[in-house]
Amino acid sequence: MSVPKYKALLIVCITLFLCGCGQALSEREIVRAVFFARQQGQYSVCLLLADQNNNEDGIHYKTSSARGFTAAQALHRAETTLPGRLYYGLIDLAVLPADADWQTARELGSLLYDKAQPAPELSVFALDTAPHSWAEDAAALYEDMKSVRSEYRLHCGLQQLFTQADCCTVPGYRADSGYDLLLLAKQQPAPYRAAGLAAQLAAVLCGQTDRLYTTYAGGTALCRARIDVTVQDTTVQLHLRDTAFEILTQTGQDLQALFCTELLQAFAALTAERSADFFHLQFWHANLYGPRSPAPAPQLTILWE
Repeated sequence: MSVPKYKALLIVCITLFLCGCGQALSEREIVRAVFFARQQGQYSVCLLLADQNNNEDGIHYKTSSARGFTAAQALHRAETTLPGRLYYGLIDLAVLPADADWQTARELGSLLYDKAQPAPELSVFALDTAPHSWAEDAAALYEDMKSVRSEYRLHCGLQQLFTQADCCTVPGYRADSGYDLLLLAKQQPAPYRAAGLAAQLAAVLCGQTDRLYTTYAGGTALCRARIDVTVQDTTVQLHLRDTAFEILTQTGQDLQALFCTELLQAFAALTAERSADFFHLQFWHANLYGPRSPAPAPQLTILWE
């Protein structure tokens, strides 16, 4: 039985689309990550690409970097230095400058949005403040950030930069361990960078993870836990499951009580800024009681299950 002409034409079109109009994937420049940094009033952009011409065992990368007065100009220059056609369909990491504010995050997100489709696994991070050489550090940064994403079950997708009209949150890279979390608000000229337990609590409240794995008490203890979050008005309930404490330095203190104290302190610090609704608490209150009803101070309840 012969295949109808319209079906044959459809198959040809799909094949050409997936292969880049006849160009095999092995002949294209496959982008795995894009890094943005600001240096001396200009943007520096680095594309991390799969090095398909390296015949040695293992995964190998190459870089293409450029500078420009705008992020779009720098990205275009980095792209045009490559001989092959770029393929963004396998990109899984976009890295913002360490000093990115809300507007910068939105601009860079918009710049990448069309290029990165379809790329469902794309995660967004913010760089740390240490100086980096793209040629020497880009591959290691990429692998480190992927490890953080996997170990902490952490994910901030590109679309989360646009979920709320006046704020967003982005994980921040740390060279030592764990991660920071940048709280970016439209009305704030500089990001608030939470660290340690506060960063992981913020990520839980934003829906970017359901795990805590952090030291506390000045690094003398470690806690691992699965967390579910429920909200009643502006009261947040943390449901901690499979919790495990580990003593790193003997102090004789009640580890659970100390952990609760630090969680409450971190929550108070994170919710002290009321100009932006990072954790949707004002949103839920307005839906329950109307937009003109003043929201009570946020409260945290910790439930051990």
